[in-house]
Amino acid sequence: MRNGSTAERFRARLGIVTPWFGFQLSGGAEQQSWQLAHHLANAGYLVDVLTTCCASFNDDWAHNALPAGTQRSGNIVVKRFRVDKRDRRAFARVNAVLTGLRPEQLKRSVSPIGEDEARVFEEDNINSSALLRYLAADGASYRALVFIPYLYGPTLAALPAVADRAWLQPCLHDEPYAYLPAVRRTAHAARGILFNSAGELELAVSLFGPGIIKKSTLVGQGVEIPKDSGSFAERIGNFVPRSERYVLYLGRQDPRKNVGLLVHAFGEFRRRHPMSPLKLVLAGERSTSYGDTGKGIVDLGRVDETEKAALLAHSLALVQPSTMESYSRVMMESWLHGRPVVVNEQCEATATVVRETGGGLLAGTVSSWESMLYYVDVADSKALDAMGERGRLHALHSSSWPKVIEAYERALGLRVAGNGPRPRGLETIRQVSAGSAPLARHYADALTRTLERAQVRSFLSESPLAGSDDAPLVVHHTCGVVEEAAPLPARGAALICHAEAAATEQHQLACRATLSGAVASYGTAFGSTPSTVAELQAVGFDEPRFLPICVDPRDWDCDDDRPLAKALQDGCTNLVYVGPFNELESLDQLLTAFLHYLTLDRDSRLVLVARGEVDETIYGRVSAKVRSLDLVDRVLLARDIAEPQLQSVYRCAHLFWSLDEGNSLGEGFLQAMWFDVPIIAYKTEVSTRLVGDAGLLIADKSDLMAVAALAQIVVTDGELRRRIVRAQRTARACFDAETIARDLLDRLAVPGREPQEAH
Repeated sequence: MRNGSTAERFRARLGIVTPWFGFQLSGGAEQQSWQLAHHLANAGYLVDVLTTCCASFNDDWAHNALPAGTQRSGNIVVKRFRVDKRDRRAFARVNAVLTGLRPEQLKRSVSPIGEDEARVFEEDNINSSALLRYLAADGASYRALVFIPYLYGPTLAALPAVADRAWLQPCLHDEPYAYLPAVRRTAHAARGILFNSAGELELAVSLFGPGIIKKSTLVGQGVEIPKDSGSFAERIGNFVPRSERYVLYLGRQDPRKNVGLLVHAFGEFRRRHPMSPLKLVLAGERSTSYGDTGKGIVDLGRVDETEKAALLAHSLALVQPSTMESYSRVMMESWLHGRPVVVNEQCEATATVVRETGGGLLAGTVSSWESMLYYVDVADSKALDAMGERGRLHALHSSSWPKVIEAYERALGLRVAGNGPRPRGLETIRQVSAGSAPLARHYADALTRTLERAQVRSFLSESPLAGSDDAPLVVHHTCGVVEEAAPLPARGAALICHAEAAATEQHQLACRATLSGAVASYGTAFGSTPSTVAELQAVGFDEPRFLPICVDPRDWDCDDDRPLAKALQDGCTNLVYVGPFNELESLDQLLTAFLHYLTLDRDSRLVLVARGEVDETIYGRVSAKVRSLDLVDRVLLARDIAEPQLQSVYRCAHLFWSLDEGNSLGEGFLQAMWFDVPIIAYKTEVSTRLVGDAGLLIADKSDLMAVAALAQIVVTDGELRRRIVRAQRTARACFDAETIARDLLDRLAVPGREPQEAH
């Protein structure tokens, strides 16, 4: 049952922006936009499709084959806009360069072509100035606008103009187009991003960084449930599906879909097993035929729905060799018919779901495809049926149109929030940070950004008397400066306590005394490290809580430093440390361990980024040691770098490596986890609490050669890296910035508000 009334749904006007929408559906994004528009309209929304007068992808993109204006298509409104003139030859030259690039030439955050070529790709793409003018004038009348797919002018040019209500549905593939600067800008500009599959989402995060995670939603795709087998075709030309043993390729027969690899692998299979009756059936549009009946390859060309259903139902398995899929509709259709699939292991979108469901097999090279064809040929029918059944259960759960439309409603903010109380927010939170406490100020700045995203006004001052008298007060300080917050606030405010890096025993005693005197004035207390929590408890605070620094991936929803990203992707292994420079011994140990690492991997680099507490003397001595060891070309030493540069460092890192023994805030650990960088660190209270079993924590640094060998194993062992990253994703969820803000707001609770509609 829907939240919200039918009348409310009918008031919501939605727009779908797509280059082509019409009568020559070729599958993929065109078919998806058609079906999405009609299903949203059937759910009660007012749906406009904003598209061009170009007839289809295969037509001249500068030819207005269809009339401009408004027309109805069932219960949706289609608005067509004239396309602009373009230089076809210039675009074709750039496109040829892009399609000719090899996978190893593609680097994250680095444009695969020059600036002039990238400009040609944008300007001579399919574009419509008329559509842009319409959105500028009337875009605000739409509750939400969904742009499908990512690489054409109506998305690249128009989405940024209405970014506050724009959701991108990229239908993303790992292909050269996805690395273009305009595509990154569009992903970061969008209010939200909608994904067809988990594999597509993984690819997007690897391309655009963790800044998009919070605004990304896996909505899936709807697939029609198969009709009764009585409606299936009995014969397709001379081919009778129920009488044959075959594997099925269904879709456009295009070299870019790896059909050539599949045909070659099948030829090798038949050469090795000439007595096998197994056939390869190809069904779908094609410009040239791969068919060869003498070699067991049957090309049926384009088939209708009843013929497609028969082919799926009677196949041994569906084979999908393409690496460029954001989602495979035919894979879901095969599963809905109870048949297993064989997909390309290099395609995240299809391989991820096959691994998770056990609904099929994976292949990559010609020899592995040949092996999988042999397995399907000789496998017991029960084994194939079991795989198909696992896939069917998954498809029933994830690909029903009602579930998919519900996912869109949640993503687009069309559903009323749940009935539980919202976080009991405060209109304003005033934070006080003593001017002599940079650690506290850094923590407070991070918390301020998170509170503002939680729609709680927050401001920071050095005076407890600044701002509204009735604003709840959160005091940030290092141990020993509670007195700087005098006069003490009324009971009910919170104290957040931070550790001081090099406090003397006398200073620690003074801290405890001032903290003990503050117990009566604060309703609750937090510590930013485990040791400060213990200190607060020791002086008498009732159940102090651990409140780590807020690390919010939304801070990185912007472009990183492209020149630095290019320089760091030169083939070297990047070992990264980001954190305080206040312990000379641990930094010396890290440099020594790196020297050992160089004996295992000469093409490696140590990136040392000083952040937070930086002792000038220690920084200078580390710099001098790098020079004395002749490591200037192997160690990149930096401090106070901007966020785009820090983002590039993390995105190009192979390992986060820390041998610190002190109690820092652990910000680097949380940042590394958001960038999926495996962590090796010395075991401290902070690393144990934040990383725990998710990374590799070492308790003994006496054998730095062994530490280096462990680092090299993590860098090179793909399966170990995947296990660590999975564990780190679970760990980071416990310290999500939104969770931290919610914990603080709950402890500063005032009466909750009534649930409001999500926008």
